[in-house]
Amino acid sequence: MTLKLKKLSSIALAMLLSLGILSGCASKEGDKSAVKDSIVYGISTSPSGVFNPLLTDSVYDDAVCKMVYASLLKLDDKQEVQPYLAEKYEVSSDQKTITFTIKKDVKWSDGKPLTAKDVVFTFTTLANKNYDGEYSDFVTNIVGVDEYKEGKENKVKGIEAVDDVTVKISYSKPYGPALAKLGTIGIIPEHIWSSVDLSKWKESKDLMAKPVGSGPYKLSSFTEGQDAKFEKNDAFFGGDVKTSKIVLKVVSEDTVAADLKNGDVDIADITNLKKADIDALEKEGTKIYRHQNNLFQYMGMNYRNEIFKDIKVRQAIVTAIDRKSMVDKLIEGNGEVKDAPMLSSSWAYPSDAKFNKYDYSVENAKKLLNEAGYTLKGDVMVNSSGKKLEFKLDVPTGNSVREQAAQVIQENLSKVGIKVELNKMEFPALMEKVVANHEFDMYMMGNNLAIDPDMTPYWSASAVSNEKGKMGWNIVGFTTPELEAILEEGTSTTDMEKRKVSYKKFAEYMNEQVPWAYLFEQEIVIGTTPKLEGFNPSVFRDFDDAQNWVVAQ
Repeated sequence: MTLKLKKLSSIALAMLLSLGILSGCASKEGDKSAVKDSIVYGISTSPSGVFNPLLTDSVYDDAVCKMVYASLLKLDDKQEVQPYLAEKYEVSSDQKTITFTIKKDVKWSDGKPLTAKDVVFTFTTLANKNYDGEYSDFVTNIVGVDEYKEGKENKVKGIEAVDDVTVKISYSKPYGPALAKLGTIGIIPEHIWSSVDLSKWKESKDLMAKPVGSGPYKLSSFTEGQDAKFEKNDAFFGGDVKTSKIVLKVVSEDTVAADLKNGDVDIADITNLKKADIDALEKEGTKIYRHQNNLFQYMGMNYRNEIFKDIKVRQAIVTAIDRKSMVDKLIEGNGEVKDAPMLSSSWAYPSDAKFNKYDYSVENAKKLLNEAGYTLKGDVMVNSSGKKLEFKLDVPTGNSVREQAAQVIQENLSKVGIKVELNKMEFPALMEKVVANHEFDMYMMGNNLAIDPDMTPYWSASAVSNEKGKMGWNIVGFTTPELEAILEEGTSTTDMEKRKVSYKKFAEYMNEQVPWAYLFEQEIVIGTTPKLEGFNPSVFRDFDDAQNWVVAQ
């Protein structure tokens, strides 16, 4: 059909369309008479409003940024990087230089041209000493980054705009995660964000509310706790955007099944529904998609607290939690217990690693606490200094399975003499309390990981913040010289086989140290109207192809 249409004159094509002769192609071409004007995607948790891809700190803020911004490269369904905003990329034979060539005549959604200068601005921001997002490690080993951070240079020597469409990145040594990291982060417009001091970016609510991007959609409105609404970006470089409007609508897990049935939502994450409810939806016509997760659930323990610096205490806590029961009962077998802070879908996951399984045992947990110097007095463990094992567990609301897991933890730990008070709070409030101010004993969260297995953003010493108000993504503050060496080894080569060896070391070390109580990884389940086309979700890619989504009338 496409080749034939190219041979028609524009007049002849218009006549055919007006006569309806080509109506058989309507749903694929996005004809408004044949498809819905708007698609509603039901989500369980509201975005927080941080709509800058360099600053996002939650899954659904990331989703908004995927709709609005474009990256140089993007992942395909095989988790391999492919050109997107970039027309092509080249890696030098010594693995120390990457050259990106941007597609010509790309426009920002406000009509201004997108050039190599915007890419340089984006990457240079990550090297700024005042940047406090979670992606500062993306510019690791780029020539001149340290000098720029120290104020010795006013630009990063290794981040260079060769011309309007060519960007060259020079490294001091090979950096394994380079393409997966720099290539897939959203590019931001210099003419918008350079006018604001970097320290004020998160406070720039006006810019966040009306983000200028180069992705398939523009954000038309955002109401926290309710919805984020998008309209298609007519300047999108990637071809026709099939559906005019998309809405990310916050829906309750209690009503999401009904919302799908009655058409209030066209797509919804139904991962936390009971298996019987999912089966019923499928039987009634809902289309079901399943794929591995890009996050897992865990409980963090504050390493700034002397109690948690004792490895026996940490190991006792994990041993006291019935994690298998969580998988069997809370998620009805739709997942697996985690033994290390890595995704099972990662190419680097060591299936042959020697892990301590920390099988649930009240007796073994008590024994470990006794070895750590605690004895049971009444119903609580106490050490020789009179210090009781009593903690507050901060739990974000909105994810019913996570909230239930917190209750299980509270009940399990009470059996070994550890008292836990649950403190339920909205996710933005938890981020402020835990991540920004570091004021916590323990907390519940999902660890959302990237395609590359590098764990530097979450576990390096440089990712620790002890300054109130400054976020640090090594949230618990756990760091050791051994861990630093493993992290460095994992990124210092582009050889995947050598990197696999490093991440096996990482997995085994973190399994032994348990700075987190790793809980479970739950498979993602998405329900959609059977009339949805162009939807192809996979791990890391649930929102990547939004321009192709279309619902037939």
